[in-house]
Amino acid sequence: MAKGGRTKNKSKRSVLPRGIPQKRTQSTKHNNSTTKSTKISPFEYARSTNSSSRVKHHVHNKQVSGATATTTTTKHHTSALAKSIERRKQILTTKLSQKHKSNTFIDRRIGEANASGNGHQQSLEEDYDGMKKRRENAMLKRIVAERVRRSKRVDKFSLEDDEDEGGGFGLTHRGKAIDDTYTGQPQDETDIILSDDDDDNLDKVDTMLHFGGGKFDKSNPTTDGYYGAASSGNGTSRDMGDAYRSRKQELEERILHKKLLKAEKMKRKEDQVETFETMDESFAELAGLLDFRDKERERVEKSEKRKKGMLDADEMEMDAWDKEMKEYLFERKVKATDRTKTPEEIAKEKAKKLHELETRRLARMNGDFDEDDLSDISDDEEGGASGGKKRRREMKDKKLKAKKKQRGESGGDDLGDSDDDDDKKDDDHEVRFTADGLVYIDKEGKVVGKVGEEVQDEGSDDESDEHESDESDVESEDGSDSVSGSDDDDDDYDDDVDFTEGMKIQGNYHASEQYQGKKNWYDGTITAIRTDNAGNTLYDVTYDDGDFEEGMAGENVRPAPLSKEEKDQQTTEETEAAVAKKRKQKAKLRAKKTMPFVFEVPTTLDALHDMIAMYASTGADASLIIQRIHATNSVRLNHKNKEKMQNFYDVLLRRFVAVGDAVFNSGSGGPDLERYEQLNSLTKTLYAMSQDSPECAGSVWNRRLGIFQQAVAKRLRDVEVNSLGDACEGEFSAWPSTGMLLLMRALPHIFPSTDRRHAVVTPALLLLGQILAQTPVKTRCDVTKGLFCAALMMEYTKGAKRFPPEATAFLASALRLYADDVESVLGTSPLPSLSNATNCSQLMDLREDLSELSNVTDDDVRLSLEKDDIQSEMAPAAILVFSLRLFQQHLDIIGTSSDGSEREIFAEMTKSLLYINGSRKDLTLPTYVKNAIAETARKSASTSASDTKREPLQRRKGASAKELAIKTLAPRMEDPSRYNMSKDKGKSELQAEHDRHRREYKREHKAAMRELRLDNAFIEQERRKAKTETDNKAKEKRHKNFAWLEQEQATMNQQVRMGGSLLGGGGIGAAKAVKAKGKFGIKRGGKF
Repeated sequence: MAKGGRTKNKSKRSVLPRGIPQKRTQSTKHNNSTTKSTKISPFEYARSTNSSSRVKHHVHNKQVSGATATTTTTKHHTSALAKSIERRKQILTTKLSQKHKSNTFIDRRIGEANASGNGHQQSLEEDYDGMKKRRENAMLKRIVAERVRRSKRVDKFSLEDDEDEGGGFGLTHRGKAIDDTYTGQPQDETDIILSDDDDDNLDKVDTMLHFGGGKFDKSNPTTDGYYGAASSGNGTSRDMGDAYRSRKQELEERILHKKLLKAEKMKRKEDQVETFETMDESFAELAGLLDFRDKERERVEKSEKRKKGMLDADEMEMDAWDKEMKEYLFERKVKATDRTKTPEEIAKEKAKKLHELETRRLARMNGDFDEDDLSDISDDEEGGASGGKKRRREMKDKKLKAKKKQRGESGGDDLGDSDDDDDKKDDDHEVRFTADGLVYIDKEGKVVGKVGEEVQDEGSDDESDEHESDESDVESEDGSDSVSGSDDDDDDYDDDVDFTEGMKIQGNYHASEQYQGKKNWYDGTITAIRTDNAGNTLYDVTYDDGDFEEGMAGENVRPAPLSKEEKDQQTTEETEAAVAKKRKQKAKLRAKKTMPFVFEVPTTLDALHDMIAMYASTGADASLIIQRIHATNSVRLNHKNKEKMQNFYDVLLRRFVAVGDAVFNSGSGGPDLERYEQLNSLTKTLYAMSQDSPECAGSVWNRRLGIFQQAVAKRLRDVEVNSLGDACEGEFSAWPSTGMLLLMRALPHIFPSTDRRHAVVTPALLLLGQILAQTPVKTRCDVTKGLFCAALMMEYTKGAKRFPPEATAFLASALRLYADDVESVLGTSPLPSLSNATNCSQLMDLREDLSELSNVTDDDVRLSLEKDDIQSEMAPAAILVFSLRLFQQHLDIIGTSSDGSEREIFAEMTKSLLYINGSRKDLTLPTYVKNAIAETARKSASTSASDTKREPLQRRKGASAKELAIKTLAPRMEDPSRYNMSKDKGKSELQAEHDRHRREYKREHKAAMRELRLDNAFIEQERRKAKTETDNKAKEKRHKNFAWLEQEQATMNQQVRMGGSLLGGGGIGAAKAVKAKGKFGIKRGGKF
């Protein structure tokens, strides 16, 4: 029993995989609810539902203590496995139900499900909002379709009538309308009409073939045609021709009706247009009564208000907006380009372009123009074909006049005073034969030129002139090409022409037989060339008229004249050749004068100066040479250039100092030198090189700053030995040179000055502080350089809002030089370097020199490092005003703090400012200087004045790592291609990638197999469920039939047992024996 009990209570094994939630029966739920209600007390229930055990965020597969499956699994937070089962129920169930069905329902209504038949599937997946939105889209599509159907544009070219006007009429063929039921087959194809039938039937036959068909002859008329009843009212039949004519008449009436409707419509339209025109004409009278604004007057008034500056804020804003919109119209419109190029790519393009230009320059210098189009070489003003023709005509006229002079001929042009200067020159010259040949000799016996040079240069023009004169001869009337000429025609003939066989020439026909040596030239072709015993060349010529002559001498043969087209072509070619030759000469000359595009990197400053002296003539050329050196030897092109470019960086720093020293001595140098532009260009090049290799630039700067510091220390030591003087006069000074100070000014443009500690900027800042604090001040030049150093320190520290104490102390000391009582004030100077200034006459006389100035303007108070400006009479005013401006700038940078420390920071500067009160009548200050002092005092009072007592200064704590860290908003992302598992350590990159792909493939394969297993399990479960349902229905039906049969058999057996011969057969009792004897049942005759 125990074994049987275990078998009975054992649960049925499921065919689904493990882990899929099973549906619990009603009894199980009832038992669980009963157990829960009986075992859990109210206090435990409250404890299980409080905030400590309540789940706020449902996490998949997370075990929550004290929570059951029903509490962790909700309607919206189900497991992924349960969702996959639900998805399979929705998709696979529908497909299984339609598996053995061949017919589908396609809803073709507008906006409903598409023709794929998945409307039911979509309805299952959509929520209420999606169904509502889809319904609205469907209604919108139906409205659009209905409006399109009712649109007049659809029926604009339709010949049919509207249905509202009495029905339409469609196209027909053989009497039947062409619609969906049309087949195209004739009703009767047994009748054959021959082409030799009677003429009376031709129209009918034609009608039948085109519009009818079937029975069409007179002997077999139709009784019911395609166009209505064929029989007339009196019972006679009507043939197809009559039906066609009646139909034709009906169509004509219909067309006429359409034309009438169209005419009426046109008439209504014309009436409407006429009405509108009448209304427009009448509107002109009404418009005069209306009061419109005068836009032109408003525009003029607004323009006047704009000139006077009386526009309000809204109008000014609109004007600014209009101006900005109009500026957008003139902006350059460009297309989208490719990605931004890297610095390496940009550097390679620049270097490649420079190398190409250098290759072309060298080729032009060597006369190699094979692949050069000379596109950058422009022609002269008289270049081209027209200029060439003009020059040739002038040369030709000169040559003809020279010939006439040599022959002693005179023409009409030679008789008057209209001779050219060249003719007069020829008259003054005498031709003599010398060892160099025929030359021209002037009246003083000097050789002017050779005779053959002019003729040689103009040979091509003489030949073309000869050809033109030969071509102008008239041909004979019989069509022959004979041309008769004089003996002078051969004077211009070139004996150096090489004749070849087949060449077109002109021959002197039978020259030995002509009377008195007359020459007759005829066109012909050389057929053979031979040489006689004497070595003379003889020619066999065949003339164009068919005649033939053998053994012609060379003097009787000359080249054939050129045609007009050939002359034009030759002229064009000569012109182009001359222009090309001139452009090549110009290109070659320019190439020799142009500086190279590629330079070697100079290793020393002298080498750079030699290179600049050789190729540069202006300061811009020097800057261009430096830029080309950097472009063609950049570190971005080749990392091997690092060493030589690092050396070149130091050369540029020294070059910068040299140019800065030249600025102190000679100023800018005019438009040719432009030393300030050279410094700007050097700064840009230094910045670019620093970006190429920051490490190299930093090391060079550190080395150069060390050299500067050593030089400053040496000068400070030399002060004890050498007497200080004015640097403007070339005397010894402890202050650094102007070039070094200008280089320090370029430093914050190359490296960032806002860093808390920088490898280059921080040492430079310390060096400036040392210079300001320790260098003695003896002259105006020293004060100017000190103010420049103070301004540099403020420039370095203003970005980080730091406080430079040396700069403020020097400013306070410089302001005390203009106090009313200089001697007593300088003793309390905050800077030791200015405490002994009472012995310096230049510094003690600053206030006195300032009082002598009457008119001081903004243009006059310009502090410059140039020697001439420092020694000018406006220097005292410039020093004071510049100090006041630095004071104001420092006030703006520091500003007002919460602890009131600015009062002590600016205490010395404010005290120095109060010493300049202008109380002395003999040392009056200019008005401009007074205003500057008042403005500075006002700003200082508003910034540093405070009633609250300053709190004691405390040592600032060092910033923590959290405060120093820069906050980033970039999401933390890991590159999956660089992620390595522990099992991939020690492998190569290719092997690790291969193993990673193999693991990924294995995971995907297992996932696909798992999905397929789940699909198969679900399909098998559904199949078994359907099979069980079908079997149960059949079993139920079969049992029902069995029950009915058993009931019927029981009824029959009951009736048989009752006896009485009511029913025979069946049963196994006594009745069966009685029946066998024939004594039980209905007797014959229908009676018992």
